[in-house]
Amino acid sequence: MPLLSSAARCIGSAVLLLGPATPAAGAPAVPAAPAAVAVPVLGHTGRWLTDDQGRVITLHGVNLVYKKPPYFPAAGGFGAQDARFLADNGFNAVRLGFAWNAVEPQPGTYDDAYIDQILQTQQLLAQYGIHSLVDSHQDAFNESVGASWSGFPAWAVYPDGLPVEPNPGFPEVYFTSPAQKQTWTNFWHDHPAPDGVGLQEHYAAMWAHVAQRFADQPYVLGYDLINEPWPGWDWPTCFPDGCPAFEGEVLAPFEAKAMNAIRTVDRRHLLFYEPSLTNDFGTPDWMPNPTRDPNAVLGFHDYCLGETDTCLTNGLARAGADGTAGVLTEFGATTDATRLTRLTGRYDEAMASWMFWSYAQNQTPGHVQQPPTGPNLMDPAIVRPYPRAVAGTPRQWAYDPEAGTFTLRYSTRSAGSGRPVAAGARTEVYLPAAAYPGGYRVQVQGARVVSAPGARILELVAAPGQAAVQVNVTRP
Repeated sequence: MPLLSSAARCIGSAVLLLGPATPAAGAPAVPAAPAAVAVPVLGHTGRWLTDDQGRVITLHGVNLVYKKPPYFPAAGGFGAQDARFLADNGFNAVRLGFAWNAVEPQPGTYDDAYIDQILQTQQLLAQYGIHSLVDSHQDAFNESVGASWSGFPAWAVYPDGLPVEPNPGFPEVYFTSPAQKQTWTNFWHDHPAPDGVGLQEHYAAMWAHVAQRFADQPYVLGYDLINEPWPGWDWPTCFPDGCPAFEGEVLAPFEAKAMNAIRTVDRRHLLFYEPSLTNDFGTPDWMPNPTRDPNAVLGFHDYCLGETDTCLTNGLARAGADGTAGVLTEFGATTDATRLTRLTGRYDEAMASWMFWSYAQNQTPGHVQQPPTGPNLMDPAIVRPYPRAVAGTPRQWAYDPEAGTFTLRYSTRSAGSGRPVAAGARTEVYLPAAAYPGGYRVQVQGARVVSAPGARILELVAAPGQAAVQVNVTRP
């Protein structure tokens, strides 16, 4: 590691020139948590995700959902090298998908060996300090009604004899296929499964069975109740003004069943409730916190088109109305680096946590699906500086990839309580090597730098009596 070429460290301000850091060969960039040390469970304080120190936590993550049999990431080649890559590039979260179809192949019968595969990937990610959002994933229910894969089981499909055609493929099949719409409508009406038990009761019980396996694991972020639920025949009522009746009277009670079931086995971790899929395209979000659980947050997606992106503002506004955090759990699905840079810059402006959907997870030449790591990750649009932990309350951060400048301002008062942060609490800023190949220069007011020269994680401790901290990072 290069020596500090020049430094002026003092209580009120600091100017540092730091060289690049080179980790030891084969060593993870983020060390595994020792087995004997309890890893804090993340919660939220109003709009902010927070840790046990009261620090505001920001997530930069990726989705990891393997949509082909046998429906788990290791089968697609995801392993330690990929987990290390994510940690090396500053990612601290993964939305880790599973298929209800694989968990419960027959009504009331669970495949624990499959759940173990998902658990093993979660444990691998935990070794690198990466939080997993365990996600029940689907896209258009099941292949028998036009989906590209079977996230939900065939035994839960009830199209009542209606045809799949016209089926132009995913996602258009949502809008066109009578069988698709009827299957979702029967699901919302809690159609009995072959054993006579309602489909929604099966779904809730499935979630309890899954959650109990993750309840005591370190680095579990929480549980994403359902990916992109579709209103069925009611979808036209959601355009252009959203669907308050569906989300409030149908979707929220359904997600409440899953939330209540999970809480019988895990009362600690965050519950991520989702609005209708129509919100992905920019309609207003009416989805309430289904059970008013104080440890629930809104997960929403951004696939808005055009320059006016209402997905982000709608999601954060809806979360704010319920006094909870909003996390952007899916966006991207494109190789347009210019668009991705614009989006991530906008998310910085909103001080939002996000999880990227890699285009390569859908399709790559010669392979239908690849993990969102290595060349499949859009660098540098996605790999960018950010404050992953703030000992206080963030006020603003921004990154200019052309100039290589990163700025951060934050109050030294804790989010929510407004009390001063604990003495010695550390703010952590991730600074990628790709953005600062020749090192970086740091100017700090109101804090001192306590990290090693050239560290990829810049660590700061506020000076006594300072109400605010200003950080500026530039290329030398």
